[in-house]
Amino acid sequence: MNSILAVHPYLRCDDVSLMRPALAMAGLLLLLAALLWRRLRWRQSKVTASATAADLHQQLQLRKATQTAKTADTADTAPPPQPEALDTPPFELARLDAMFGYDRRLQGEILALFVAETRDRLAGIAHALRCERPAPARMLAQEIVDSSYAMGLLPLHALARQAVHAGFSNDIGALRRLHADLLMALDVLSQAVTALQTGAAQVDDCSGMGSRP
Repeated sequence: MNSILAVHPYLRCDDVSLMRPALAMAGLLLLLAALLWRRLRWRQSKVTASATAADLHQQLQLRKATQTAKTADTADTAPPPQPEALDTPPFELARLDAMFGYDRRLQGEILALFVAETRDRLAGIAHALRCERPAPARMLAQEIVDSSYAMGLLPLHALARQAVHAGFSNDIGALRRLHADLLMALDVLSQAVTALQTGAAQVDDCSGMGSRP
């Protein structure tokens, strides 16, 4: 205000009408100064925020690189994975030994005969299901139940029992699903029987070579 009055000395008078424009001019100058200061502060804060964001981005990149290096080091120093254990065969060797002795070749032949007969029964079940006749399918499933129980083939026995119950309920959908499961279980049994026969043949060959003069 004093600066304005110094610039305009003629305003120093007792006339109030001349003081009002001076006050308005002073208020306008103060408003412009405040707006200019606010704009400068806004630009400064924007620059600071940009620098902070850049620093944070750089820190994140550095942290990611460090974590990647640690992961690579851990993977290099980690012990090799242990081989998975082989699945147990779908038959009990103890029961086979009690029934047929310790002759693996004989056991393999009997199990192969069982696989062939069971495959024929499953073919009969498939034919009965195509004709939508649950009673014959149930009877064939019961034969599989009896024979698999006698041989100690528990996985096949459990599936065949479920098929018998589905046959009593006349549930064609469940019978078809269990028929597919029985086919898969029989394939697993067939592979195990083949492995048993192969092992028995190798043992016999080694025994024959050892007995030669």
